[in-house]
Amino acid sequence: MQPFTFFISYRRSDTAPIALLLKNEIEKRMQFVRVSVDVQEMHPGDVFPERLRELINGAHVTIALIGARWMPTRGEHRTDDTDWVVEELVHSRNAPLDIAEADRRGLSERQIITLFADCEPTFRNFEVDPRLDFVRTLHTERINYANWPLLIGPLLDRIAIKLGLQKRPDADEYPDLATARKHPLADTELAQILRYDDFEGWYVDNYGHAEARYLVKTFKFGHFNQAADFMRLVSDHCRVLDHHPEWRNVFNHVTVSLTSWGAKRRVTIYDVNLALYMNMAAKAVNRPRAG
Repeated sequence: MQPFTFFISYRRSDTAPIALLLKNEIEKRMQFVRVSVDVQEMHPGDVFPERLRELINGAHVTIALIGARWMPTRGEHRTDDTDWVVEELVHSRNAPLDIAEADRRGLSERQIITLFADCEPTFRNFEVDPRLDFVRTLHTERINYANWPLLIGPLLDRIAIKLGLQKRPDADEYPDLATARKHPLADTELAQILRYDDFEGWYVDNYGHAEARYLVKTFKFGHFNQAADFMRLVSDHCRVLDHHPEWRNVFNHVTVSLTSWGAKRRVTIYDVNLALYMNMAAKAVNRPRAG
């Protein structure tokens, strides 16, 4: 008996962190499912194209995760000989289900779900390969980093209803935001997330407490004014997220520690979300101003 299987198609330089977060949420909230993300499914010696096709062939659904850098923007052209994101989606559409009839869950062909992540939910901003014209006709979903805890539950509810999947009992779910802070990320999962460029500079510390986990980073700015602007941006975001850092400012340095007290000082999605936002905010205040 095969679990209902998702394949997440994404561009590593675009939405890699959210692909891993999405995998975690789907497998945590839905009964008897499996989610393939290539960074976790590739093994030494695997032949890249063949292994990708194998993962897609065994998937009931491909989720096309679309961020601001999913495809070249209008007027931009990539020089890659082979665009594997394009190849994944073309194969997802054309390849038959390599799944036993009894395990197909009533599907005659693979489903494709387009999910825009932290960008405008439209294809008009991209130079889309003509072979992907079919994605323009698909119903689109949307999520963003800032409101992840609010949006992920309803999003997965809609996906579960569409695909006829069962959610886990209420005790294992959390549309209640307070409960979300009680679900820590596993150390292996956290280590994988921190390998991506979007989390540059963050590391895990425990401050001498064996069971505790903190995400830690020191941000350095050109002047106190930029440090203050950074803290203001982050403070405004924390009001929306309802999650708050432990931090210390000395002149042009801001040292941040993130943990969730509700998860007994372990790192949760809230902390990963806030770390990602802080990196974005730091880049924004360090960017030279025009004129």
